[in-house]
Amino acid sequence: MDSPKNKAVAYWTCIAYSSILMMSTNVASAVYPVYKSMSILNQFQITLVFAAYIFGLLPSLMISSWMRSGKGLRQTLLIALLAALLGVVIMGIGASFSFLIAGRLLQGISVGLSAGNLGAALVEYEPDGNHHRAALATGLSMTLGGGSAPMLGACFAQYTSHQLIAPYAFIFVLLLLLVPFVLMLPFSKEKQLKITFPKIPESVRPQFRSSAFAAFLTWTIPAMFLSVIPVVIANYLPSGNLLFPAAAAGLVLIVSGLSQAAMLRVSPKVNISIGSASLIVAAGLLIFAEHIGSPTLVMASAFVGGFGHGTTFLGATRSLNAVISGISQRPEVLLSYNFAIYLGVGLPVLCVGVLSSILTTSTAVSAFGGFVMLLSALLFLGNNRRLKPESATVF
Repeated sequence: MDSPKNKAVAYWTCIAYSSILMMSTNVASAVYPVYKSMSILNQFQITLVFAAYIFGLLPSLMISSWMRSGKGLRQTLLIALLAALLGVVIMGIGASFSFLIAGRLLQGISVGLSAGNLGAALVEYEPDGNHHRAALATGLSMTLGGGSAPMLGACFAQYTSHQLIAPYAFIFVLLLLLVPFVLMLPFSKEKQLKITFPKIPESVRPQFRSSAFAAFLTWTIPAMFLSVIPVVIANYLPSGNLLFPAAAAGLVLIVSGLSQAAMLRVSPKVNISIGSASLIVAAGLLIFAEHIGSPTLVMASAFVGGFGHGTTFLGATRSLNAVISGISQRPEVLLSYNFAIYLGVGLPVLCVGVLSSILTTSTAVSAFGGFVMLLSALLFLGNNRRLKPESATVF
């Protein structure tokens, strides 16, 4: 990483990698209504498939720093890319519950190996060393990449004759295009770390707890819109309409990404206050929309929820980056932060799936909305408590 040009190439490669990887994990949201209508998956199985990747992700996340220290960023990302490619192939060729679970587990391994390392690399390779821009790049790559996937996947499924294969084939090509750019990353090998549970330095623990809580909460919203909501909306619409459910799934992340760009100059604390208040409104809209069966209100909830997600996540990430930018344990802290994010993605969705199988989908969605409203209110109140000037914590 000798020249500014090489540093810039590495920086943009990591952004592209993160975006396309998020696309690969979210493209299935476009065809969940098809799986449901063809009786390939029921509602509970859809939530299991969506959440399955955290069971591959969390263990691989724990060894991701160890992998990078021993093999270097380039080798680690290549291994993760291979797992992602295998995952979309398996999901594309096998339209069954077992194949989809296997594919999602591989996608989880891919994200687990790369997510924390990409976050650390973006801070390291940011051309001007600006950790606030690195936080924005992290958020935008995840949200715009992940949000575009359902919409693009729905277009391929709606307008091609191979609706259960074409979306995955498209993502497979994009993943392949990453290979030469990853091979251009500088080879760096550090002293092999031991595989240990990440330790958060005492000095940053208060801010870490606050940011991790906020990240967990905010990522429950897009997880719900990427798993349960497309099928819920499809029930309100004429059979075969895939674009509207996919738009709802993607809108929450697209709006999130745009909100992060628009709110970058606002202080992290204000971002979290505005974002948590927006999440309360979004959850209320979702509950009301489900009870009256209104796809329009679901879209409104997606829009408000996307704004709330983007502003809250940006504030939380910027606050954390500000206190870890100069410490040697930064990769460990970011690993733990990603752990909180993906628990937020997987666990609440699994709970909704269990509730929907015991009670009804409407009751489960309403319970989820109440859960989000409660935690968002706690975040809002904690963030707006009078703090000491030297404190950077949210709570």
